[in-house]
Amino acid sequence: MRHLNFSISFLFQPKTENRKPKTLCIIFLLAAVLATACGRAPQAPPQQARVIQVIDGDTLILAGGARVRLLGIDAPEMEREGRPAEFLAHKAKAYLAQLTQGKEVRLEYDQLRYDHYGRVLAHIFLADNTLVEAALLRQGLARVYFHPPNLSYREVLLAAQAEAMEAGRGVWQKALNQDEPFYLANRNTLRFHRPNCPLAAKIAPANRQKITSLKQAYLQGFSPCRSCKP
Repeated sequence: MRHLNFSISFLFQPKTENRKPKTLCIIFLLAAVLATACGRAPQAPPQQARVIQVIDGDTLILAGGARVRLLGIDAPEMEREGRPAEFLAHKAKAYLAQLTQGKEVRLEYDQLRYDHYGRVLAHIFLADNTLVEAALLRQGLARVYFHPPNLSYREVLLAAQAEAMEAGRGVWQKALNQDEPFYLANRNTLRFHRPNCPLAAKIAPANRQKITSLKQAYLQGFSPCRSCKP
């Protein structure tokens, strides 16, 4: 803080003939001192890194400690807080580890780079340019789960999911058991709900879409509400 006070005092020195150059120097010096006093700004997320740990079917940790949540997909949940693992959760984790564990991967970002948990949001590519999220979707070990405005590779991911759906792979052995006459989808959030879900009642009329087929909801890129779990 002593250095900060010393730097600020320069701003109140009498005028001199070379005021402009000195003023610029003072501004840069003050900015540097403030950066030191307040702590460094967080580093930009990496463009390439080695995967050192896989947490579940859509989350991994990079060398350096960054925790990455794969963009555009949602894998079955692992067991936690006394709840059992969802169908194929361990298989999804094992497959993601098979693809990425110990390997150098390339990260590609969308508009939002962090979620509210502080995790990095990224698409992951292998050395041969395989898009890891698409590989998981093709095996039926994840479903599309978009968070606008992060919609890059939307068509690629939807095509991979459609392939698994048609083949009945993975989660699609059970995921299309329709138990409602229709569903209400939100075009803004890209979620769909049971008709009596409280969140469905809050959808603005301009964003509300009625869908009669569970399969069509998925094919159009909607994902199930986490509350009513259609």
